[in-house]
Amino acid sequence: MHDRKNRNRKGRAWVSTLGVCLGCAVALPLAFTACTRYQRYQAHKIGPFDTITLLLVYAESERDFNHFADIVFERLETLHRLYDIFNAYDGLNNLHTINANAGIEPVEVEQEIIDMLLAAREAYAITQGRTNPAMGSVLRIWHEYRMRGLAHPEDAVLPSIALLQEAAGRMTMDDVIIDENRRTVFLAEPGMSLDVGSVAKGFAAELALAAAREAGLRTALLNVGGHVVAMGTPPRREHWNIAVQNPKAGVGDAPSTVDTLSLTDATISISGSYQRFFIVNDQLFGHVIDPDTLMPADLFKQVTVIHRQSWMADALSTALFVLPREEGEVLAKATGAEAFWIDQDGQWFATPGYARFSNVFE
Repeated sequence: MHDRKNRNRKGRAWVSTLGVCLGCAVALPLAFTACTRYQRYQAHKIGPFDTITLLLVYAESERDFNHFADIVFERLETLHRLYDIFNAYDGLNNLHTINANAGIEPVEVEQEIIDMLLAAREAYAITQGRTNPAMGSVLRIWHEYRMRGLAHPEDAVLPSIALLQEAAGRMTMDDVIIDENRRTVFLAEPGMSLDVGSVAKGFAAELALAAAREAGLRTALLNVGGHVVAMGTPPRREHWNIAVQNPKAGVGDAPSTVDTLSLTDATISISGSYQRFFIVNDQLFGHVIDPDTLMPADLFKQVTVIHRQSWMADALSTALFVLPREEGEVLAKATGAEAFWIDQDGQWFATPGYARFSNVFE
């Protein structure tokens, strides 16, 4: 493990083609003065995956950029509808449809759902169940209590352990039956539900950029609600620079960021307890639920994961947020990931290879 440095590494300044604040929806553009036929363009969209998406592209013309942006945003919107567990759409079988038919019948779905669920099943196996797409029955309870607590803070309460344990009897991954030939998904246990929040956004970001790449896109940065995918490199640069938000930003004189990461063809995914939470009896309860305790994970304030594969980074950030740090180190090493933890006492730790990307660790 590597502890925090007391100063920035010499020669790795907070200046690059671009700085993007992870965990925020705001890009921090910095000057680009190199002579090149490529120009930088950016656009954002509010909606897909209930967040703000930011796309930055180097393209030869605004026309090219608009073409790439249309592909990315339209793909994300389509995938959002497919992976939506809260809403039904006319003429479309999505995850909401699958959940509504739990214990009733298989549901024929689009290939993008099959592929995403196969990835989620792989993540379940790799993380030994720390990311569990079949955990929807438990997560739905926490979502309802959190929304109620946010709407009426004075009446905020926690769900009972008996209620959670009853729901946990319907979160067995073996009961998620995927028929690749018939392209159907069946939840064998009545009352089961899927919740793919630990993998869907990362999977969708990967598919959206792949579609644009097929159309000729070579250099882009896609930020889907803090899940950032860096594709290629900016002109005359070796990497993208991406700022990681400080979970204490806005508290006292705390700096807004904790690190700047330099990436090429890689993804950063962050899990934290400081953005989606509610408070009960002056105690904060985050949205990442430990499948063993059925309670919000509270070992860390933030976990940052770097991985070549977008959906894997997404899944690992959830798993490492739940696991004790020592077990998380083992998982990170086994999957080729690098990780950075901030614990509840404000201590910083990182895997040895994280220093290759970091402006803080060495």
